Amino acid sequence: MTVLNIAGHRVTVDDSFQQLSPDEQNATVAEIAKTLGSQPAPQPDNSSVVPGKTDTGVGRLISGQPADPRDSIAGRVDAFGRGVADTLSFGLADEIAAQAKSGPLSVQRPPDEYYNSGIYAGEYNPLGAVARFLNAPFASDTKDADYNKALADERAVNASDEQNRGGYRLAGQITGGVAGGAGLAKSGLSLTANAVNRGASLGRVAAAGAGEGAILGGAQGFGSGEGGFLNRLQSGAAGGAIGLAAGAAAPYVAAGAGSFLRSLLAPITSRLNPAPAANRALGTAMQRAGVTADDVANSIQSAINDGQQGYAVADAIGNAGQRMLSSVARTPNDARQEVVNQLLTRQAGQGERLSNAIAEGFAAPDTAAQRAATLTGARDAEANQLYGAARRDAGAVNVSPVLDTIDQTLSPGVNQVVNPRDNIGYDTIEGALARVRNMLSDGNSQVTDFNTLFRAKMDVDDMIQRATNQGANWRANALGQVQREINNALAAASPSYRQAAANYAERSGVIDAVDAGTAAASGRTRAADNIGGFNVMTPDQQQAFRAGYADPLVTRVEAAASSPTTNKARMLVTPKYESEFQAFAAPGMGDQLGNRVAREQRMFETMNQAIGGSRTADNLADMSDIANFDPAVLTNLFSGNLKTAAVQAAVRVLNEGKGMPPRVIDRIGRGLMETDPQAAQNLLTVASSKVTSDTAKRGLATAILNNLVSAAPGRIAASN
Repeated sequence: MTVLNIAGHRVTVDDSFQQLSPDEQNATVAEIAKTLGSQPAPQPDNSSVVPGKTDTGVGRLISGQPADPRDSIAGRVDAFGRGVADTLSFGLADEIAAQAKSGPLSVQRPPDEYYNSGIYAGEYNPLGAVARFLNAPFASDTKDADYNKALADERAVNASDEQNRGGYRLAGQITGGVAGGAGLAKSGLSLTANAVNRGASLGRVAAAGAGEGAILGGAQGFGSGEGGFLNRLQSGAAGGAIGLAAGAAAPYVAAGAGSFLRSLLAPITSRLNPAPAANRALGTAMQRAGVTADDVANSIQSAINDGQQGYAVADAIGNAGQRMLSSVARTPNDARQEVVNQLLTRQAGQGERLSNAIAEGFAAPDTAAQRAATLTGARDAEANQLYGAARRDAGAVNVSPVLDTIDQTLSPGVNQVVNPRDNIGYDTIEGALARVRNMLSDGNSQVTDFNTLFRAKMDVDDMIQRATNQGANWRANALGQVQREINNALAAASPSYRQAAANYAERSGVIDAVDAGTAAASGRTRAADNIGGFNVMTPDQQQAFRAGYADPLVTRVEAAASSPTTNKARMLVTPKYESEFQAFAAPGMGDQLGNRVAREQRMFETMNQAIGGSRTADNLADMSDIANFDPAVLTNLFSGNLKTAAVQAAVRVLNEGKGMPPRVIDRIGRGLMETDPQAAQNLLTVASSKVTSDTAKRGLATAILNNLVSAAPGRIAASN
């Protein structure tokens, strides 16, 4: 194409013009000039020939139209800018420009009658004078005409751009939609982005998008409308209705497109740089569990402080981390063996950790038998000392009250004992009482020596103990009445005996508390009864109770099977033990004991989720690991079956692209099994930031898409 300057007009001719002879060129130029109504030029001005340039008359020999002044770089840039302003101003850019060109602060001067009607009516109404005074600086007689002319010019330019530079204007409108959506998201005014950032479900995000779409579509429809207020209102209602539907669909479109793009790019990008994908997975697990990096680090540090160094990130996160670790343990990757070994080794030490937790929680490093023997030895040593002093200070004893108590059962007294009324023998209670009576009196004389009565007292103590052990409760009760009278007689004969007896009884009560604790550990007893009895004990009795209570629990834990599939903590995680542990634990140790047992339960759950249950998944992983080399591909290739070999190779590529690559799973596995609190915090802080960043980007993209799909229907509704 060639452009000629003929009589002040730029005329485009095709390349065949250059093939004409000089005379033919002159004739052609003369004909063109005649057509344009000017005098013909005698010779073509070769300087006016601009090779390689074209005008709006492409494909035509002659264009009698003057060149469009906006068909230039500046005009195209202006068309683009007008498109941006149109979207950002919700279609009000032409009205805003017209207002600026016709005087941004000016208003049409009202007629004089305006100030004499309505609220201004009245000859002496000061409101009219005030209104005139306020309007005077801004009143213009031509404001309406100037505004309408400027508005018509603006709309004519916009119409020309849509027809002749539509691509530039559309690009500007799209850019404005992107900038507007991004601005709403960044400023926190986008309902859709806010819902995404809160972690709302896709349905709730769609509901927020519908509301935002209705607002944006309605605003675009109202602003882009022409005519009166009612027409604009109608356009706004139509735009809002369409925007509501478009806004509700936008989150689903964004989510589907994002998932599709990730499925295409992830197999490539995650292999080149596995860190972002691994961080995203870890951050998602934390988000689902509702924990932060600090929470996880603090949980691991607390476990270390309590002697549970194996507590890992997967345990602290909970079910979300456990399920993710299951994928690591059942998928071919370099960390698989290390993770499985770490889990099994940790579980093997569960019994020892639980035994230590129970012993330390109840301050019971010894067994119940050892504690009872220690307490008994201390009691007897103290009793020997105190009773020795009591014997040295003693005088004569009076056993008459003791005999009277016995004779109430063996009535009518000693004569009946000496001369029985018949041949009927004693029952066990009478026999026991008769034996005691014979130790204190022969029927004629009574014991008066303190030491003799004291030995009889110890014999009675043994008889009571044997009766209790045999279940002979009535016999033990009858002998107990006699025992009290003997103690009273001994106390009356020796002032220091009462204190010695009280000390002995107190120490015996502490020893008895060991057995009470052992009995309370049984599942056949009620927690409420055990706690009630414990609360009325003295501090010494409570400590002895703890030793008796802890001993059978430790024995049960140590006796449990040592298989990795055995959860020794499960027997301790019952409502009975949970309440009793808090009540019976040594002062200040209740919470720690409960936490240690709960952690052991959590650690077993982690192992069970990861490698427990069916072995099918493990077998499939092993088969996949071994099958990385496929001889069938090479066999078909060497056999000349190129098509079959290509299909098989393509299938393997597609299978390899499924899910996360081994390098990503490897990083996830090592992260989930991290047991150092500081390293875990550093890792999970980055992971959390990755999720936050991805969420913000997703919210931004959804808000932009919502703004775009909601703005277009508004303008379409206004144009109809």
